[in-house]
Order: sequence, then C-alpha cells, then structure tokens
Amino acid sequence: MESNILYKFAEDNNGKITHIRDTLPNLEYFCAECREKLVPRKGNVRQYHFAHKNKSGCFGTGEGYLHKTFKKMVLEIIRRNIFSNTPISVTFSCNICNGEHNGNLLTGIIDVKEECNLTNCRPDIILIDQTGKTSIIIEIVDKHEPEKNVIEYCQKNNIVLVRIKLDSFDDLENVENKLKNPTNLIFFNQLNCPIVALQYYQQQQLKVQRTPSIGVSRVNRGGPRIDQIQAAQDKKARQLKAIRYNYAKKGRKK
Repeated sequence: MESNILYKFAEDNNGKITHIRDTLPNLEYFCAECREKLVPRKGNVRQYHFAHKNKSGCFGTGEGYLHKTFKKMVLEIIRRNIFSNTPISVTFSCNICNGEHNGNLLTGIIDVKEECNLTNCRPDIILIDQTGKTSIIIEIVDKHEPEKNVIEYCQKNNIVLVRIKLDSFDDLENVENKLKNPTNLIFFNQLNCPIVALQYYQQQQLKVQRTPSIGVSRVNRGGPRIDQIQAAQDKKARQLKAIRYNYAKKGRKK
C-alpha cells in the first residue's frame, strides 16, 4: 500500500499541514489519516515524499488521507482569511436559476469548525455567522457523497451546502482554487439566489409604489378630509350664533 502512494503532505506537531519541500528538521510529522509518524524522504532517486515510520504503512485506506488532509488545508485557509478579514471569492453554478454567480464565501462569517455534531449529522466543515448559527456547510467528497442527514439538515434550516469533489492526490496541490470553484453550491431557499432575490424585491417595490396612501385615496375619491368637515361645521355654528345674537339685540332695542 505504501509504495502506491507518495505522501507529499503531513501534519506537523503544531497541527499545520506542511508540504514535503517545506519540512523543518526540528519538527515531527504525522499522517492525517492514521496519526502515525511520517518521515521525510528527500533522496535522489524518487520524488520527495513522506514515508510511514512503521514499515507496514498506513493503517487506514488512503482515501482518508486525501479527505482529511484536504479538509485541514481548507480549514487553515478559512481561519486565516477570517482572522485577516480577507474575502474568499467563489464562483459557482446556481441550482436555482442555473446561472453563474460570484460571491464572498465569508460574508457575515465569524468562525469555522470541523465535524461538529449538529443534531443528527456531523458535517466536514461548518461556517458560523454573527448570530452564532451555522449558515454554510462544506462537504469534502472523495468517494462517498454527503450523508442524507446532512442534506436534510441543510434543507430544514436553510443552510447553504458547498460540495467539493476530489479527483486525485493532485488536488492537495490546488486546494485554494478548488475552494474558490466548488463542484456545487446548493441553495435550499430560492431567495438565496441573487437573481431571484433581486426580482422578488423589485416586485415588492412596485407593489408599494402602486398602493396609494390613505390620504391620497380620500382625495381621489373626492371626499373632504375629517379636518375639513370639522372646520365647516365650526364655521356654520359660528354663523348661527351670530344670527341669533343679532335678532336678540334688535328685540331689546324695541
């Protein structure tokens, strides 16, 4: 098994994923899948690579190494960008309008975590917004698609699902580009689509413009306002009072 895989990435004892060319003599390195110690091999015959110190090789399947290493590298990129307030611009095909969109993956995001228990599912990566809620889930797909429970959880809670399909170990050399161009970015609410949302709010604005206010409707119907009616009644009362006063004054003079 070991001879079939050239491990170019390992996790150092600080938890950082490191390429074989960037190894340091004072650090130890471990397999992201089986957690066994890896030894840097920088000879003249084969390509530089890590080899398991245990000669029997990795206790895992190899599939886990690709998945877990890629996931940790994605986590490092997202954490770094959140800390530096740097956007991650993603390009994706929209499942609502079938158009292509661009957007900042980290809009409103303040934290990222891996494999958190969310009721009945355990996604690869979750992005947490300013309200403390999960707003985006990232699933790294090697051979197994996201679990049905993850999809149902996203649908129920209106969470955006980002799916990144891995093709080979070469993807570990191209993590940032894979993150910026995910295989799928799935919306479970039509208003998440920028085009649909724009059309919806434009329609709402037109409805507001077409609906007359109470004051305008009274004028359009031709009827007087309440204050106009009251003023007319007050004027008529004053006129009647003046007439009675004049008649009473004439009677006293006789």
